[in-house]
Amino acid sequence: MYVVFVSTELDPVIPGGAGAVIAGVGERLLAAGHRVEVLLVGAPLEVQVEPGLPVTWVEPGVPDWRAPDQHQANARAAAEALAALDEPPDLVEFQDFNGLGSWTLMRRVSLGLSRVPITVRLHGPLDLVYERVGLLAEQKPLLRAMEREAMRMADAVVVPSFAMAAVVADRYDVEAERIRVGEPPVPRVAAGPRNLSPNPEIVCYGRLGEQKGSEDLVRAAVPLLEDYPDMVVRFIGPDGWRIGDGRSMTDYLQKLIPVSVADRIRFEPAIPRTDLAATLASAWLAVFPSRFETFCLAAHECRGLGLPVVVPQRPEFQPYFSSHTGALVYDGTVAGLRASLAELIEYPALLAELAAKPAPVYDDPLAAYRPLVPRHPRTQSGLATAALRRIEAAGRPVVRPRPAPAVLADRFLDGLPESLARRLEKRTINPQAVQRWRRRREAGRWERQWMERTWSRDYPPLEAPDVSVVIPCFNQGEFLHDAIRSVFRQTYPSWEIIVVDDGSTDPATRGVLRALHYPRTRIIRQRNQGLSAARNTGMRAARGRFLVPLDSDDELSPAFLSSTVEALSVRPDAGYAHTWTRLFGNQKLVWIDRPYNPYQLLLSTSVVGCALIRSEAWQQVGGYDTGRRRGNEDWDLWIRLLEAGWQQVEVPRPLFRYRQHGISMSVTTEARFEEARREIARAHPDLYQPAALRAMKAEWYPWVSVVIDSGADLLALEEQTLDDLELVVTGEASPKISDIAARRGWPVRGGGSTLRSSVHAAVGKFLIDWRPVTGAGPRLLSELASLLEDDVDAYAAAVEVGHHPTLWRRWSLLDPAAGPDRLAKTGTRGSGPPLEEAGYLGAFPHPRWSIDPDQFPVPMHQVRPEAEGRFPDWLP
Repeated sequence: MYVVFVSTELDPVIPGGAGAVIAGVGERLLAAGHRVEVLLVGAPLEVQVEPGLPVTWVEPGVPDWRAPDQHQANARAAAEALAALDEPPDLVEFQDFNGLGSWTLMRRVSLGLSRVPITVRLHGPLDLVYERVGLLAEQKPLLRAMEREAMRMADAVVVPSFAMAAVVADRYDVEAERIRVGEPPVPRVAAGPRNLSPNPEIVCYGRLGEQKGSEDLVRAAVPLLEDYPDMVVRFIGPDGWRIGDGRSMTDYLQKLIPVSVADRIRFEPAIPRTDLAATLASAWLAVFPSRFETFCLAAHECRGLGLPVVVPQRPEFQPYFSSHTGALVYDGTVAGLRASLAELIEYPALLAELAAKPAPVYDDPLAAYRPLVPRHPRTQSGLATAALRRIEAAGRPVVRPRPAPAVLADRFLDGLPESLARRLEKRTINPQAVQRWRRRREAGRWERQWMERTWSRDYPPLEAPDVSVVIPCFNQGEFLHDAIRSVFRQTYPSWEIIVVDDGSTDPATRGVLRALHYPRTRIIRQRNQGLSAARNTGMRAARGRFLVPLDSDDELSPAFLSSTVEALSVRPDAGYAHTWTRLFGNQKLVWIDRPYNPYQLLLSTSVVGCALIRSEAWQQVGGYDTGRRRGNEDWDLWIRLLEAGWQQVEVPRPLFRYRQHGISMSVTTEARFEEARREIARAHPDLYQPAALRAMKAEWYPWVSVVIDSGADLLALEEQTLDDLELVVTGEASPKISDIAARRGWPVRGGGSTLRSSVHAAVGKFLIDWRPVTGAGPRLLSELASLLEDDVDAYAAAVEVGHHPTLWRRWSLLDPAAGPDRLAKTGTRGSGPPLEEAGYLGAFPHPRWSIDPDQFPVPMHQVRPEAEGRFPDWLP
């Protein structure tokens, strides 16, 4: 395994707790036969210290408009260095602090790293450190956001203990299956003879720092030093800093120490680990008063030397330190620390008893470095989008909330009836609240005028409209008028609008809803129950035979209703009609999802949430599932319609307008895609029962489509070990083909009279023309399919370049502009005549797979028309 660590520390080159962990783990990986490399972000030192691991220095990044601060610039520099490696690693591990992995994780696809497993190891995130030392939550919001988002996006988070696993799961919303416990390797320190001082001698070993509790030890020790005139306290380690102001911790502590005891609190420099036993030989005990740690290697080293240790009652110490392993655990307060030290000084027998206890026992530090599968591309995309928005928001200046009286005044003025509002506008009143109100009125003047004009046009009330457009609204009033106006612009005349206020709390949104006054538009108000319940409320009140769920921040293109109604009118078996999507707002492009496939729908939805739904179909399945408060209510509805026997129809035009802004619900839904599909599977056990799912896969999405005719080598085909395939027969199917298919349980599909018609008839992810194949080994199809499945950038897999047998990605045959760009090769035995690659690659264009981007005024994104080819291994 090839493991790359990305860090700003590496012991002994750049000392630090994270650097010591990386050095220890890396050396053990090397000893176990793995390949290790460290990308060390920082300026190379003038005096080089020889590291124990291969190191590539990464120059600190240069801030610019895309990475406006040094931490973002460093994260970008790390990402670029990682992408520039000669070969992709099998695993990448980032440190957590400074958000060093955030840039890489947000841009995995563009960096070519989407298939590289990436972990973040917990060392000391600012969120937890600041909380423990009592600093305000507003400090360094950008850096904290980078750290949080890196952990959310990572394929796994490595923690030093099960106790810290619980902290990470609770604090950062990390799923339990994404947390790996990997205990840091405790450095082996050579023990030496103990020569205890005749007088009490207390040692605090490690870097001084606010989070290390150095101040707590001083405040606890000063009264004891006055009570015990022979007592000594030794701080051994490098100077640190106060987090809030960056001041030297040594200078700060010395100002806290009374002159009367100053000579007995000593500050000693850092020492080599080889000198540790001799330096601590006279110490009675070692104190680690940390306010925050994740593991505290120094405490474990001291306990390994036989010293009793004193530690606070915190999760990071709990799994290892107790009276059974030679530790005295106090309550985490200064008073509790003082009492514990006094107890040990007064009772030397207790000290001796603790010293005689066994040291903690540790698990294998390499347990976390087992194979890891990267998260699903849809999850990666959703997490990256959400992270980008949160990091951008954290980097903006903080807007202070207005005083409560000003908020109340705004609410009162916004709630005035229109007649009173018009009269007040004409009066010369200049308090600040009225001035703000007038600015808001001026900003909304165009909407009021548009509402007034609609009443003068030909929008007569309809008792039985064909279409009911249901618009749920929760605190998105700023876009509501746009959504409504898009319905008024429809070329189809028979419609109504139902706006459902789902308990909005935003004053501006409530003001918009109060002033809403359009023809054919009703408003229903309810307490907040979530999107599914809001849609159901509107649809139960609807009078149309067709229903359209339109979110309040999205829009319909003018031809949406006419096109989808026409599509359903000729397909009475279809429960809904859906279209392609036009993205606007933060991003402008046409989004074309993969062609509809019932089996693929069970793996991940490819149908946009805004569709024209037949009212009777919606009623038959009971509407949306109101238990889905975290998204995927659309996906669940499409699956229930499939279960009920309804078909669908796609209108291949971008007629739905999806607004990209902020962190929308669809973004957060994508971010939890893997968890969501397990929830979907649990909700539909009959569909996802393995036998039923395999039957649907065989019908709609076998792994391999095999094109044959009666003259093909059928004996070699029957000997293939691969079961997940279909036979596509060119010409007439001979009895021998039918017999083989029956014995092996392979579905047979008619392929017409030509190779083109057979390719178009096939439904497999991959396709092979078996007719020229001779002498194929029994594992040929299995190995070629596995190779092509794992190499997403290959358009085909072959035994020998330029010869049959060659297994093709069917997408690459149907679309001349398909993305995969190389040929994969395997050593599986097989033979056949030379092939003309041009006779296959892109030679069978299909209008739904081969789409001309020049037909659109904005860029086009075509989703890969593929799902996982192997049978799912994530079923609950």
